[in-house]
Amino acid sequence: MRDIILDKRYLAYYVFTAFIIATILLVEDVLEGEDDYYGLLLDFIIDIPVFSILVVFISIFSYSIIKFLNKKYPWEKAQWRRFILEIGIVVLLVLALTIAGSYLVRGFDVMPRDVDDDFGFEILALIMFFIGSFMVFSFHEYMMLSSDKQYLEYKAGMLEKQNYMIKYEALKSQVNPHFLFNSLNVLSSLIYQDTAKSDLFIKKFSEVFRYVLELNQEKLVEIKCELKFLDSYFFLQKIRYGDSLVLKKTVDSEALNMHIPPLTLQLVVENAIKHNVISKERKLTITIENHQDELIVRNNYQHRSNLSESTGIGQKNLIGKYELIEERRPRFYVENNEYVVRLPIIKELSWNGL
Repeated sequence: MRDIILDKRYLAYYVFTAFIIATILLVEDVLEGEDDYYGLLLDFIIDIPVFSILVVFISIFSYSIIKFLNKKYPWEKAQWRRFILEIGIVVLLVLALTIAGSYLVRGFDVMPRDVDDDFGFEILALIMFFIGSFMVFSFHEYMMLSSDKQYLEYKAGMLEKQNYMIKYEALKSQVNPHFLFNSLNVLSSLIYQDTAKSDLFIKKFSEVFRYVLELNQEKLVEIKCELKFLDSYFFLQKIRYGDSLVLKKTVDSEALNMHIPPLTLQLVVENAIKHNVISKERKLTITIENHQDELIVRNNYQHRSNLSESTGIGQKNLIGKYELIEERRPRFYVENNEYVVRLPIIKELSWNGL
Protein backbone atom coordinates (compact mmCIF):
# COMPACT_ATOMS: atom_id res chain seq x y z
CA MET A 1 0.00 0.00 0.00
CA ARG A 2 2.90 2.33 0.76
CA ASP A 3 4.22 1.88 -2.77
CA ILE A 4 1.14 3.36 -4.43
CA ILE A 5 1.45 6.50 -2.31
CA LEU A 6 5.20 7.08 -2.48
CA ASP A 7 5.97 5.67 -5.93
CA LYS A 8 6.84 8.57 -8.27
CA ARG A 9 4.88 6.98 -11.13
CA TYR A 10 1.70 6.87 -9.04
CA LEU A 11 2.22 10.37 -7.62
CA ALA A 12 2.69 11.78 -11.12
CA TYR A 13 -0.50 10.09 -12.27
CA TYR A 14 -2.45 11.44 -9.29
CA VAL A 15 -1.35 14.98 -10.15
CA PHE A 16 -2.16 14.35 -13.82
CA THR A 17 -5.68 13.11 -12.94
CA ALA A 18 -6.23 16.12 -10.67
CA PHE A 19 -4.99 18.39 -13.47
CA ILE A 20 -7.54 16.88 -15.90
CA ILE A 21 -10.42 17.40 -13.44
CA ALA A 22 -9.32 20.95 -12.60
CA THR A 23 -9.01 21.74 -16.32
CA ILE A 24 -12.57 20.51 -16.96
CA LEU A 25 -13.83 22.78 -14.19
CA LEU A 26 -11.84 25.71 -15.59
CA VAL A 27 -13.19 25.16 -19.11
CA GLU A 28 -16.75 24.93 -17.75
CA ASP A 29 -16.33 28.22 -15.88
CA VAL A 30 -15.02 29.95 -19.00
CA LEU A 31 -17.91 28.58 -21.08
CA GLU A 32 -20.36 29.77 -18.43
CA GLY A 33 -19.10 33.32 -19.01
CA GLU A 34 -16.86 33.83 -15.99
CA ASP A 35 -14.52 36.73 -16.73
CA ASP A 36 -12.58 36.93 -13.48
CA TYR A 37 -9.54 35.23 -15.01
CA TYR A 38 -7.32 35.90 -12.01
CA GLY A 39 -9.87 34.21 -9.72
CA LEU A 40 -10.29 31.32 -12.17
CA LEU A 41 -6.53 30.78 -12.36
CA LEU A 42 -6.24 30.88 -8.56
CA ASP A 43 -9.07 28.34 -8.21
CA PHE A 44 -7.37 26.15 -10.83
CA ILE A 45 -4.07 26.20 -8.93
CA ILE A 46 -5.78 25.41 -5.62
CA ASP A 47 -7.93 22.67 -7.17
CA ILE A 48 -4.93 20.59 -8.32
CA PRO A 49 -3.49 19.71 -4.84
CA VAL A 50 -7.02 19.36 -3.40
CA PHE A 51 -8.09 16.93 -6.12
CA SER A 52 -4.71 15.15 -5.87
CA ILE A 53 -5.43 14.31 -2.22
CA LEU A 54 -8.91 13.10 -3.16
CA VAL A 55 -7.46 10.94 -5.95
CA VAL A 56 -5.02 9.36 -3.47
CA PHE A 57 -7.92 8.18 -1.31
CA ILE A 58 -9.74 6.86 -4.38
CA SER A 59 -6.52 5.13 -5.40
CA ILE A 60 -6.11 3.36 -2.04
CA PHE A 61 -9.69 2.12 -2.24
CA SER A 62 -9.43 1.01 -5.88
CA TYR A 63 -6.08 -0.73 -5.28
CA SER A 64 -7.56 -2.77 -2.42
CA ILE A 65 -10.63 -3.66 -4.49
CA ILE A 66 -8.56 -4.74 -7.51
CA LYS A 67 -6.28 -6.91 -5.36
CA PHE A 68 -9.34 -8.58 -3.86
CA LEU A 69 -10.89 -9.14 -7.30
CA ASN A 70 -7.61 -10.55 -8.62
CA LYS A 71 -7.85 -13.30 -6.01
CA LYS A 72 -11.57 -14.01 -6.28
CA TYR A 73 -12.27 -13.27 -9.94
CA PRO A 74 -9.02 -13.12 -11.97
CA TRP A 75 -9.34 -11.84 -15.53
CA GLU A 76 -8.18 -15.09 -17.10
CA LYS A 77 -10.90 -17.14 -15.36
CA ALA A 78 -13.90 -14.81 -15.04
CA GLN A 79 -13.48 -12.07 -17.61
CA TRP A 80 -17.09 -10.90 -18.00
CA ARG A 81 -17.95 -11.28 -14.32
CA ARG A 82 -14.86 -9.32 -13.40
CA PHE A 83 -15.69 -6.57 -15.91
CA ILE A 84 -19.28 -6.20 -14.67
CA LEU A 85 -18.19 -6.23 -11.01
CA GLU A 86 -15.55 -3.59 -11.58
CA ILE A 87 -17.92 -1.31 -13.51
CA GLY A 88 -20.52 -1.76 -10.75
CA ILE A 89 -17.98 -0.88 -8.06
CA VAL A 90 -16.93 2.27 -9.94
CA VAL A 91 -20.57 3.36 -10.25
CA LEU A 92 -21.23 2.73 -6.54
CA LEU A 93 -18.05 4.58 -5.60
CA VAL A 94 -19.02 7.58 -7.72
CA LEU A 95 -22.52 7.68 -6.23
CA ALA A 96 -21.13 7.39 -2.67
CA LEU A 97 -18.62 10.19 -3.25
CA THR A 98 -21.30 12.37 -4.87
CA ILE A 99 -23.73 11.88 -1.99
CA ALA A 100 -21.00 12.51 0.61
CA GLY A 101 -19.80 15.59 -1.28
CA SER A 102 -23.33 16.95 -1.63
CA TYR A 103 -23.99 16.48 2.07
CA LEU A 104 -20.79 18.28 3.09
CA VAL A 105 -21.14 21.15 0.60
CA ARG A 106 -24.84 21.79 1.18
CA GLY A 107 -24.56 21.11 4.93
CA PHE A 108 -21.91 23.81 5.31
CA ASP A 109 -23.59 26.01 2.68
CA VAL A 110 -20.45 26.11 0.53
CA MET A 111 -21.44 25.97 -3.14
CA PRO A 112 -19.09 26.36 -6.12
CA ARG A 113 -19.71 29.71 -7.78
CA ASP A 114 -20.34 28.08 -11.16
CA VAL A 115 -23.30 26.04 -9.83
CA ASP A 116 -26.66 27.87 -9.86
CA ASP A 117 -29.42 25.27 -10.08
CA ASP A 118 -30.58 22.86 -7.39
CA PHE A 119 -28.82 19.80 -8.78
CA GLY A 120 -25.91 21.52 -10.49
CA PHE A 121 -23.37 20.43 -7.89
CA GLU A 122 -24.50 16.82 -7.97
CA ILE A 123 -24.17 16.68 -11.77
CA LEU A 124 -20.77 18.33 -11.61
CA ALA A 125 -19.65 15.96 -8.84
CA LEU A 126 -20.82 12.90 -10.78
CA ILE A 127 -18.73 13.96 -13.77
CA MET A 128 -15.64 14.72 -11.69
CA PHE A 129 -15.79 11.58 -9.54
CA PHE A 130 -16.50 9.35 -12.53
CA ILE A 131 -13.53 10.71 -14.47
CA GLY A 132 -11.25 10.46 -11.43
CA SER A 133 -12.41 6.95 -10.45
CA PHE A 134 -12.25 5.64 -14.02
CA MET A 135 -8.74 6.99 -14.56
CA VAL A 136 -7.46 5.62 -11.24
CA PHE A 137 -9.01 2.15 -11.70
CA SER A 138 -7.66 1.97 -15.26
CA PHE A 139 -4.19 3.00 -14.13
CA HIS A 140 -4.06 0.38 -11.36
CA GLU A 141 -5.23 -2.33 -13.75
CA TYR A 142 -2.56 -1.30 -16.24
CA MET A 143 0.21 -1.26 -13.61
CA MET A 144 -0.79 -4.63 -12.16
CA LEU A 145 -1.11 -6.30 -15.55
CA SER A 146 2.25 -4.84 -16.60
CA SER A 147 3.83 -6.11 -13.40
CA ASP A 148 2.33 -9.58 -13.95
CA LYS A 149 3.55 -9.60 -17.55
CA GLN A 150 7.08 -8.63 -16.51
CA TYR A 151 7.07 -11.30 -13.81
CA LEU A 152 5.89 -13.97 -16.25
CA GLU A 153 8.51 -12.92 -18.81
CA TYR A 154 11.18 -13.02 -16.12
CA LYS A 155 10.02 -16.43 -14.90
CA ALA A 156 9.87 -17.78 -18.46
CA GLY A 157 13.40 -16.54 -19.07
CA MET A 158 14.65 -18.10 -15.85
CA LEU A 159 12.90 -21.39 -16.63
CA GLU A 160 14.39 -21.43 -20.11
CA LYS A 161 17.83 -20.78 -18.70
CA GLN A 162 17.28 -23.43 -16.04
CA ASN A 163 16.09 -25.85 -18.70
CA TYR A 164 19.34 -25.46 -20.63
CA MET A 165 21.37 -25.87 -17.46
CA ILE A 166 19.43 -28.98 -16.47
CA LYS A 167 19.94 -30.52 -19.89
CA TYR A 168 23.63 -29.74 -19.71
CA GLU A 169 24.02 -31.11 -16.18
CA ALA A 170 21.94 -34.18 -17.04
CA LEU A 171 24.04 -34.97 -20.09
CA LYS A 172 27.24 -34.22 -18.22
CA SER A 173 26.22 -36.44 -15.30
CA GLN A 174 25.18 -39.32 -17.55
CA VAL A 175 28.04 -39.25 -20.03
CA ASN A 176 30.82 -38.74 -17.51
CA PRO A 177 34.45 -39.83 -17.64
CA HIS A 178 34.10 -42.27 -14.72
CA PHE A 179 31.27 -44.12 -16.40
CA LEU A 180 33.18 -44.30 -19.67
CA PHE A 181 36.40 -45.35 -17.92
CA ASN A 182 34.72 -48.09 -15.87
CA SER A 183 32.74 -49.40 -18.83
CA LEU A 184 35.78 -49.57 -21.10
CA ASN A 185 37.80 -51.28 -18.36
CA VAL A 186 35.10 -53.92 -17.99
CA LEU A 187 34.95 -54.35 -21.75
CA SER A 188 38.72 -54.77 -22.07
CA SER A 189 38.70 -57.59 -19.52
CA LEU A 190 35.62 -59.23 -21.06
CA ILE A 191 37.06 -59.43 -24.55
CA TYR A 192 39.62 -62.03 -23.48
CA GLN A 193 37.31 -63.91 -21.13
CA ASP A 194 33.93 -64.12 -22.84
CA THR A 195 33.53 -63.00 -26.44
CA ALA A 196 29.76 -63.48 -26.48
CA LYS A 197 29.27 -61.46 -23.30
CA SER A 198 31.60 -58.72 -24.54
CA ASP A 199 29.54 -58.48 -27.74
CA LEU A 200 26.35 -58.13 -25.66
CA PHE A 201 28.11 -55.58 -23.47
CA ILE A 202 28.94 -53.44 -26.51
CA LYS A 203 25.33 -53.69 -27.69
CA LYS A 204 23.94 -52.59 -24.32
CA PHE A 205 26.59 -49.89 -24.04
CA SER A 206 25.51 -48.43 -27.41
CA GLU A 207 21.84 -48.63 -26.39
CA VAL A 208 22.58 -46.61 -23.26
CA PHE A 209 24.36 -43.84 -25.12
CA ARG A 210 21.83 -43.75 -27.94
CA TYR A 211 19.03 -43.27 -25.42
CA VAL A 212 20.94 -40.58 -23.54
CA LEU A 213 21.77 -38.61 -26.67
CA GLU A 214 18.36 -38.96 -28.35
CA LEU A 215 15.91 -38.60 -25.47
CA ASN A 216 17.75 -36.28 -23.14
CA GLN A 217 16.24 -33.36 -25.10
CA GLU A 218 12.67 -34.59 -24.50
CA LYS A 219 10.58 -33.26 -21.63
CA LEU A 220 8.76 -36.53 -20.90
CA VAL A 221 8.99 -40.19 -21.90
CA GLU A 222 6.81 -43.20 -21.21
CA ILE A 223 7.74 -45.22 -18.15
CA LYS A 224 8.06 -48.39 -20.21
CA CYS A 225 10.78 -46.67 -22.29
CA GLU A 226 12.62 -45.64 -19.14
CA LEU A 227 12.44 -49.18 -17.75
CA LYS A 228 13.71 -50.66 -21.02
CA PHE A 229 16.61 -48.23 -21.02
CA LEU A 230 17.25 -49.01 -17.36
CA ASP A 231 17.64 -52.71 -18.23
CA SER A 232 20.47 -51.84 -20.63
CA TYR A 233 22.13 -49.57 -18.08
CA PHE A 234 21.73 -52.12 -15.29
CA PHE A 235 23.26 -54.84 -17.45
CA LEU A 236 26.46 -52.81 -17.64
CA GLN A 237 26.48 -52.43 -13.86
CA LYS A 238 25.81 -56.15 -13.32
CA ILE A 239 28.91 -57.00 -15.33
CA ARG A 240 30.90 -55.04 -12.78
CA TYR A 241 29.12 -56.03 -9.56
CA GLY A 242 27.67 -59.43 -10.48
CA ASP A 243 25.09 -60.97 -8.15
CA SER A 244 25.88 -58.37 -5.50
CA LEU A 245 23.57 -55.98 -7.36
CA VAL A 246 19.87 -56.82 -7.65
CA LEU A 247 17.06 -54.97 -9.44
CA LYS A 248 13.36 -55.79 -8.92
CA LYS A 249 10.56 -54.12 -10.89
CA THR A 250 6.83 -54.39 -10.20
CA VAL A 251 5.11 -51.68 -12.23
CA ASP A 252 1.48 -52.01 -13.30
CA SER A 253 0.74 -52.24 -17.03
CA GLU A 254 -1.43 -49.11 -16.81
CA ALA A 255 1.42 -47.09 -15.33
CA LEU A 256 3.81 -48.18 -18.09
CA ASN A 257 2.08 -45.80 -20.54
CA MET A 258 2.32 -42.83 -18.21
CA HIS A 259 5.24 -40.42 -18.17
CA ILE A 260 8.26 -39.17 -16.26
CA PRO A 261 11.21 -36.97 -17.32
CA PRO A 262 13.86 -38.92 -19.29
CA LEU A 263 16.84 -40.47 -17.48
CA THR A 264 15.03 -40.16 -14.14
CA LEU A 265 15.18 -43.82 -13.11
CA GLN A 266 18.74 -44.21 -14.36
CA LEU A 267 19.86 -41.25 -12.26
CA VAL A 268 18.16 -42.64 -9.13
CA VAL A 269 19.71 -46.09 -9.66
CA GLU A 270 23.12 -44.58 -10.42
CA ASN A 271 22.99 -42.61 -7.15
CA ALA A 272 22.05 -45.76 -5.22
CA ILE A 273 25.03 -47.62 -6.69
CA LYS A 274 27.35 -44.67 -6.10
CA HIS A 275 26.42 -44.01 -2.46
CA ASN A 276 26.04 -47.52 -1.05
CA VAL A 277 28.38 -50.40 -0.19
CA ILE A 278 28.07 -53.29 -2.67
CA SER A 279 29.71 -56.64 -1.97
CA LYS A 280 28.93 -60.37 -1.80
CA GLU A 281 28.29 -60.01 1.92
CA ARG A 282 26.23 -56.84 1.55
CA LYS A 283 24.14 -57.03 -1.58
CA LEU A 284 22.40 -53.91 -2.81
CA THR A 285 18.78 -54.54 -3.77
CA ILE A 286 16.92 -51.85 -5.69
CA THR A 287 13.15 -52.14 -6.14
CA ILE A 288 10.91 -50.09 -8.41
CA GLU A 289 7.14 -50.10 -7.97
CA ASN A 290 4.22 -47.79 -8.53
CA HIS A 291 1.65 -46.66 -6.01
CA GLN A 292 -1.22 -44.36 -7.02
CA ASP A 293 0.43 -41.47 -8.90
CA GLU A 294 4.05 -42.13 -7.90
CA LEU A 295 6.94 -44.36 -8.82
CA ILE A 296 8.71 -45.55 -5.68
CA VAL A 297 12.37 -46.54 -5.84
CA ARG A 298 13.86 -48.18 -2.72
CA ASN A 299 17.21 -49.63 -1.81
CA ASN A 300 18.60 -51.05 1.41
CA TYR A 301 20.51 -48.25 3.06
CA GLN A 302 24.20 -49.16 3.51
CA HIS A 303 25.88 -45.82 3.02
CA ARG A 304 29.54 -45.75 2.02
CA SER A 305 31.48 -44.13 4.85
CA ASN A 306 34.53 -43.40 2.71
CA LEU A 307 32.52 -41.42 0.16
CA SER A 308 33.23 -37.70 0.01
CA GLU A 309 30.37 -35.44 1.00
CA SER A 310 27.64 -35.47 -1.65
CA THR A 311 26.93 -32.27 -3.57
CA GLY A 312 23.30 -33.27 -4.09
CA ILE A 313 23.55 -32.50 -7.81
CA GLY A 314 21.53 -35.61 -8.67
CA GLN A 315 18.59 -34.57 -6.50
CA LYS A 316 18.76 -30.98 -7.75
CA ASN A 317 18.78 -32.28 -11.31
CA LEU A 318 15.63 -34.34 -10.75
CA ILE A 319 13.81 -31.55 -8.93
CA GLY A 320 14.77 -29.11 -11.67
CA LYS A 321 13.33 -31.35 -14.37
CA TYR A 322 10.03 -31.66 -12.54
CA GLU A 323 9.82 -27.92 -11.85
CA LEU A 324 9.57 -27.29 -15.60
CA ILE A 325 6.48 -29.46 -16.07
CA GLU A 326 4.85 -30.37 -12.76
CA GLU A 327 3.88 -28.75 -9.46
CA ARG A 328 4.70 -31.90 -7.51
CA ARG A 329 8.33 -32.60 -6.66
CA PRO A 330 10.34 -35.80 -6.09
CA ARG A 331 10.84 -36.73 -2.44
CA PHE A 332 13.93 -38.30 -0.88
CA TYR A 333 14.11 -39.80 2.59
CA VAL A 334 15.34 -42.73 4.72
CA GLU A 335 12.72 -45.01 6.25
CA ASN A 336 13.09 -48.39 8.00
CA ASN A 337 16.74 -48.61 6.95
CA GLU A 338 15.79 -48.03 3.32
CA TYR A 339 16.53 -45.06 1.11
CA VAL A 340 13.31 -44.09 -0.64
CA VAL A 341 12.76 -41.90 -3.70
CA ARG A 342 9.18 -41.04 -4.68
CA LEU A 343 8.81 -39.79 -8.24
CA PRO A 344 5.52 -38.17 -9.38
CA ILE A 345 3.94 -39.85 -12.39
CA ILE A 346 2.55 -37.54 -15.06
CA LYS A 347 -0.60 -39.09 -16.50
CA GLU A 348 -1.37 -36.73 -19.37
CA LEU A 349 0.67 -34.53 -21.69
CA SER A 350 -1.52 -31.50 -20.91
CA TRP A 351 1.08 -28.84 -20.17
CA ASN A 352 2.14 -26.22 -22.71
CA GLY A 353 4.84 -27.27 -25.08
CA LEU A 354 3.85 -30.96 -25.42
